[in-house]
Amino acid sequence: MKTASKIILLFIVIGNSFLCYSQITVVPQTHTNVTLIGKISHTNAMQLGSLSRKLPTSDALKIIGDEDINSYKQLRKEANDTYKTVGVRRMTVIDEDFSASLLHFKDRNKYLLTFKNSSYHYQNESFWISEQTKLELHQLIKSELEKRIKYKNIEIILDNNVVLLLSINRKKVSFNFWDGYSWVNSYWYRLFKINNLFGMQHMN
Repeated sequence: MKTASKIILLFIVIGNSFLCYSQITVVPQTHTNVTLIGKISHTNAMQLGSLSRKLPTSDALKIIGDEDINSYKQLRKEANDTYKTVGVRRMTVIDEDFSASLLHFKDRNKYLLTFKNSSYHYQNESFWISEQTKLELHQLIKSELEKRIKYKNIEIILDNNVVLLLSINRKKVSFNFWDGYSWVNSYWYRLFKINNLFGMQHMN
């Protein structure tokens, strides 16, 4: 009798376990929503060159006439948190460390432009851009680099009032933006690196 009770109890436990597990669905970790458009691999030999002197920069929040730093920080945090959810390094043949990348999110129909901060902490900094912004930004950088201007800063208001500052030094460009306390800077990139980033590897 005790044996029969044990068997019944065992079936109840197994049955309850089955019911508990049947209530959940494991979602496979895929990147069907995210596409890696372009990247710049982290190769210090090509990207550590900088200006011989610092260019003057202005306060990005004053440019857009919005000094609500909390709103600005929230936009930055949301973009950076989204980037962390994507296993971007494993989206290539080898597990690469990126200096910059451009991801397309199909559900948002937006792009996440990310670069590694070369100024401090070496963290990844991200911001959202639209398809139109992506095309115009790439064309602007390409046209400015082809002029080979010695020193130049270009301040651009992007989507969500993010102010991106492009620093031009002859054949190189860097991305910069204000984080509320100081300027965040990317490494310096030549045109062929920028073309790779925007998914135009075939361009010279």
